[in-house]
Amino acid sequence: GKGSYGAVCSAIHKPTGTKVAIKKMDGVFEDEIDAKRILREVDLLRKLKHPYVIEIYDILEPADRTNFDTIYIVLRLSESDMKKVIKSAIYLQIKHIQTVVYNLLCALKYLHSAKVIHRDLKPANVLINEDCSVQVCDFGLSRSLEGVQNSSFIITGRQ
Repeated sequence: GKGSYGAVCSAIHKPTGTKVAIKKMDGVFEDEIDAKRILREVDLLRKLKHPYVIEIYDILEPADRTNFDTIYIVLRLSESDMKKVIKSAIYLQIKHIQTVVYNLLCALKYLHSAKVIHRDLKPANVLINEDCSVQVCDFGLSRSLEGVQNSSFIITGRQ
C-alpha cells in the first residue's frame, strides 16, 4: 500500500518466518515539518505497547549512516484497513462490527490513558485483520499531552 509518507510492502523475517510490513519513507529530510512528524511518530510508537496499536519491530540501519534520505521501518503486519473494508462488498455481521468497535475503543482508551491524541483517526488509519483485531496506525499528526499542565487549556475529555 501507499500512505502519506511512504509505501508499505509485506515481507518475511527469514530467521523466524514471521510476516511483517516494511514502510519505506523517502526524502525524510527534505522538509523540516515532515522530518519532525516522522521522528515524532517513530519516537511515540517505540513507547506505545498495546495489541491494537501498530507496533514497530525494527528500523533498518542504512548502509551509509552519514548520508541517507530513506528509512525502512519494520512493523506488525495487518491484512487490510477499514477504508478498504467499508468500500468492499464484504458483509460484516453485527458481532463482527461490535468486535471491531470494541477493539478500536480499547486502543483509544489506551492512547488517551497514555496522554496521546491521534488527531488523524479515520478508516484508512485503522488496520484490520480477519479475526476483527485492529491496529491504529499513522501517528504522524499525533500529540503527546505530557507537559500540557503548563498551558492555558484544560483537557475535559469531551467535545
